[in-house]
Amino acid sequence: MKYKYIFSGLRVGRLFLENRLIFPPISTNLAAVTGEITPEFVDHYKRRAQGGAAVVTLENMCIQFPEARHGATQPRIDDDAFIPGLSRVAYEIHRYGSLAFMELTHPGLYSDLKLSEGRTPVAPSIIPLRKDGVLPKELTEADIEEIVEYFARAALRAQRAHFDGVEIEAAHGLLVNQFMSPLTNKRTDQYGGSLENRVRFAKLIIDRIKDLCGPNYPVWARIGAIDFVEGGVTIEEGAQMARRFGEMGYGAVHADIGFGNKEKRLEPMSYPEAWRGYLAAEFKKAGVPVPVIAVGMIRNPWRAEEILKKGEADLIGLGRALIADPDWPLKAQNAREKEIKRCIGCSECIKARHEEGTAIRCGVNPTVGRPESDEILLPAAISKKVLIIGAGPAGLEAAVTLKKRGHDVTLWEREKYIGGALKLGCVPPGKEKINWLIEYYEFMLEDLDIPIFFVKKATVEEVEGLRPDVVLISKGADYSMPPIKGFELDHVLTFTDVLEGKRPVTHSRVVVGGGGLVGCETALYLRQQGNQVTIVEMLPDVALGMEPISRNYLLRELKEKGVQVKTSSPVREIHEDSVVIGTEGRSESIPANYFVAAFGGKPDHSLYNALKPKFEVFSLGDATKVGKIIDAVQNGYGIGKIM
Repeated sequence: MKYKYIFSGLRVGRLFLENRLIFPPISTNLAAVTGEITPEFVDHYKRRAQGGAAVVTLENMCIQFPEARHGATQPRIDDDAFIPGLSRVAYEIHRYGSLAFMELTHPGLYSDLKLSEGRTPVAPSIIPLRKDGVLPKELTEADIEEIVEYFARAALRAQRAHFDGVEIEAAHGLLVNQFMSPLTNKRTDQYGGSLENRVRFAKLIIDRIKDLCGPNYPVWARIGAIDFVEGGVTIEEGAQMARRFGEMGYGAVHADIGFGNKEKRLEPMSYPEAWRGYLAAEFKKAGVPVPVIAVGMIRNPWRAEEILKKGEADLIGLGRALIADPDWPLKAQNAREKEIKRCIGCSECIKARHEEGTAIRCGVNPTVGRPESDEILLPAAISKKVLIIGAGPAGLEAAVTLKKRGHDVTLWEREKYIGGALKLGCVPPGKEKINWLIEYYEFMLEDLDIPIFFVKKATVEEVEGLRPDVVLISKGADYSMPPIKGFELDHVLTFTDVLEGKRPVTHSRVVVGGGGLVGCETALYLRQQGNQVTIVEMLPDVALGMEPISRNYLLRELKEKGVQVKTSSPVREIHEDSVVIGTEGRSESIPANYFVAAFGGKPDHSLYNALKPKFEVFSLGDATKVGKIIDAVQNGYGIGKIM
């Protein structure tokens, strides 16, 4: 077996795990607003079990309603009425040989007043950390015992719903973590001060769970191993806490993040793969007496295997990796790792859950958050000869989907490579993971024997010669220059010229017109080449519409790398050695050796209009509406599924 460490069994307490892969808790917004379990919720977790994960863990469960509510559609386990619905989830997980766990959570200080019906949040100490300025109520010893009982009663309900164990959320700045961290625990009684006192709350929880559920009922913990805030928990102290958790009776521990910027646990694309792995390694070095789970941006089987082989962890948590491709374990086990659709870190799942409050979605997996039927590809009633013009993400996803259903698919691509906008998107610094999606499609084209013709210009005559039944146009957007005075000058380039390397630009003064995502990333690429770069944007801000964590990271990168940004500054004229920006009443001339246009694109319907009278034609991706990777992938899958 290629990945012998990943697929070796492991006994954890009374449980036996058939492999070393865990699906950790990830909020989905798939439960009902009332906290009830929905069919989509059941399907989501069943699908992760079908893919081969040894353990499937339900997202943060509400143990006290509404005081401890943490999310608009958070699933509940605060009442026996929720046991029947949850038992359906456990049943489906068990059907496929996986173990069923759930995470028990209390937000403490960070309770949402809108969701908790205005209840004052509680915390170990009265610390002013909330953005809204609300001060929490300091928990009395009686309050602490009451919350311990909520945790234990929730665990008992999990046991009655046939879950194999529970995980206590002791990370991410939530209540158990608040007791552990000196940032939020200023108590002088038996729950504050020393490390032993700060983990006492966690000990009360597991002791009471064992009282109710029996001494052998598995209880794991997700531990805040480090606070990325001065004065917080250090990794050395976090490792000692983990060791203490093991001695208390917790059966396994995740090495995760405590307090600090959300960026550290909901990482943008630029973060290196498995960068959090060192936390688990520190747990192992400290002699933690129970299995340690490494978690955080682990995407490739070879990387997971390396972590296990080196003894840096005993188990691997695959969160977003199994959102992107729930069959990651089965594909790795069968040496089909090239077929894995790896998470590229596009943050669509984060934008949905943490910004919009909508059902979870994925930029590369079009069926996430959808009913089970959405993933079922029925054989085509009539096999059609389909020509796809353009091998960008929409065309590639459509080609793979159509071929799987039995259609005869041919791809034409005007460039020498596949990927379209993806190929340009992976050029700027920190965007290399986008190439993983291209690699997946390259493998699938070969594996499914889908012919592709490169440097192929699509004309009406060429299409007529092929005589297809259906034509799908996926040739991308038109990024031609807007009518700005001076746009015809030789030193005026488009972002595609720069990122494709058609016109190398180094050690020059460059003005980038357009402060959207493309413009900002092109600016960073140009800065990397030693240029002095200024972004000019007509809107009041740049990188609008991005997921906030990734956007903040991008804006910080621009500032730290020395890229100048001028907003509310439309481009008026381009001269040989300068660019004039602003309005008639307020203009400015910026010295420039080059002007790079990175304005928004628009659909080009010319080929569609020419072919429509002769063929059944559909437009896909940016040829219909300029969007993001997720839009293209969902569009390609959608047309491929119904044709």
